[in-house]
Amino acid sequence: MASSVYLLGSGFSRAINECMPTLAGLSDAIRSDLESRGLPPLPGQDSPLARDFEQWLSYLIEEPPWLSGGQRLRNRGAFSDVAESLHSVLSALQTRVLGDRPPAWLLQLVRYWQATGTTVITFNYDMLVEAVWLTTAADHSWSDLYTVPIAPIASRVGAVLSGEGNPDGMRLMKLHGSLNWRYSGPSSPAGDQVFDVGLRPWGQGTSTFYEDEETLSADKVPLIVPPAAIKSPYYVNNTIGALWRQAAEALRQADELVIMGFSLPPSDQIVSSMLATELNDQAVIVPVDFGKAVVDNLKRIVDEERIVTDYAGRGNSAVSEWVEARANLAD
Repeated sequence: MASSVYLLGSGFSRAINECMPTLAGLSDAIRSDLESRGLPPLPGQDSPLARDFEQWLSYLIEEPPWLSGGQRLRNRGAFSDVAESLHSVLSALQTRVLGDRPPAWLLQLVRYWQATGTTVITFNYDMLVEAVWLTTAADHSWSDLYTVPIAPIASRVGAVLSGEGNPDGMRLMKLHGSLNWRYSGPSSPAGDQVFDVGLRPWGQGTSTFYEDEETLSADKVPLIVPPAAIKSPYYVNNTIGALWRQAAEALRQADELVIMGFSLPPSDQIVSSMLATELNDQAVIVPVDFGKAVVDNLKRIVDEERIVTDYAGRGNSAVSEWVEARANLAD
């Protein structure tokens, strides 16, 4: 069997449930959330700039040279508000999704990944994959999926919750953090400990395992790398850095890269550079997406003959059609 690595983007979560936003839909949701909190308008919020969420965040964090010192500080504060809102919006949407039944194709795909010991690289913050995996993996903790140690938040007072590990099953690398991870923030030292506030299986709610989680994480913030062009302050953390190095190693060993719901936008130069320099030069690449933009973006960094386009541009059913055709344990 070929060594396949999977790379997931926001389109994958949207394929699970259409209420999950793509990057383009996050801007409106976050502006609405900020307005509901009674916060003053954020810099650039009412300009065309805010229609491009990545560009808007980059404007807030990059300290444009034409701004005064006071304006730059206000931009920084606004960036923090947006990052907090990003976590709030996605957490609420995740709770809504976990209240519904998981699609059959997702159960089939996760079982396939587990049975084949697949490496899955994701840029999504949500825990939909972990939640459905827990429904199929007895005697496991959600953290057994992660390829670096993420300490349970209760370990701060000595209590430790652990599963039996998942040495032969799927491996999940969350390169942009996770809604359930907490740390001391992007200005913290590289060795700052990352903690996990917990997760329950799909259908059992998203309540934490720890009744005192709010107290235990009162001095921590969510570890989610915002989708801005500048992400280097977040990549300083040793845990995130280790995940990226493991992802690069997995790409070097891959015979096939399946990209699900990630269009590889030209602005994401870090991911493009990693694929261009680290992916096995003999690996085939299978984009699975509702549109064909990912194919054109891939042509910028790899030879066209390596790209299999059968599942690009298939609309919202692209992922489920791929699962039906390829993720079959009877094969």
